[in-house]
Amino acid sequence: MTERSALGLDIEAGLREAIAHRKGEIALESRHIDPMPPTRIRQIRKALAKSPRDFERRFGIPARTVEGWEQGRKLDAAHRVLLMVLEKSPEAVEAALA
Repeated sequence: MTERSALGLDIEAGLREAIAHRKGEIALESRHIDPMPPTRIRQIRKALAKSPRDFERRFGIPARTVEGWEQGRKLDAAHRVLLMVLEKSPEAVEAALA
C-alpha cells in the first residue's frame, strides 16, 4: 500500500465535508454577493460622471461597457468590485490609474 500524503488527506477531508453539506448534515459559512442591479450601476456612474463617455475618460472603462451594465448585461465579479470601490473611493481608482 502506498503512503498517503498530507495534501491527499486534506482533499479527502474537504470532499467529505462537501458531501455532508450537500446532504444537509452540516452548515458551511457562506457569503451573499450583491448582484449590483443596473439602477445602482447607473447611480454610481451618475454620481461620478455626467455620461458614460465622461466615465470612460475619467476611469478608462469603455462607455459601451458601462451602457451595457446599465442595461442589465452581465457584470463579472471583478467589475462588480471595481464599481464598489468607485462608489466608496473614486480617488483611489484615479490614483491607481495615474
